[in-house]
Amino acid sequence: MLLKGCEIVNKPIILYDENCYLCRQTKLILQTFDWFNLFKWMAIQKEDVSKFKININDLSKELHLITPSKKILKGYDSLRYAFIRTPLTFVVGAFMYMPGMRVIGEPLYRLIAKNRYRIFKNRCKNGSCSMS
Repeated sequence: MLLKGCEIVNKPIILYDENCYLCRQTKLILQTFDWFNLFKWMAIQKEDVSKFKININDLSKELHLITPSKKILKGYDSLRYAFIRTPLTFVVGAFMYMPGMRVIGEPLYRLIAKNRYRIFKNRCKNGSCSMS
C-alpha cells in the first residue's frame, strides 16, 4: 500500500449491488466505521466491473472484495476482511477469524443472502433482492 499525497493508492475494492437494501446498509455501516477511508466502493450497476472477470450473476448474490494483491474474496470472507480493518468493527472481525467461526459464519451469511428478499422485500429496488 503506497501513499500518494494523503490518498492511499491500491485500496481494497468492495463490489456491491446498489439496488439491494442489505448491500446498501452494509456499505453504509462499513463506510461509517471506515474512518481512514481504506476501501473503495463500486456499485456493480454503475462501474465497469468486467475487468475483474467475475460473473455478474455471482456479483448480485453476495458482496465481493478485491484485495490490493488482486485476491477475490466473497460473502463472509469479504465481510471479515473489512471488519478487521476498521477500528469500531475490529473486535467483530477478529471474532470472525477465530478457528471454527467460518463453519458457522459462512452458512449464516449465505442463509441471509439467499433470503434477503423475504427479509427486505419492500426495501429493494428493481426486484434485485429476489435474485437467488
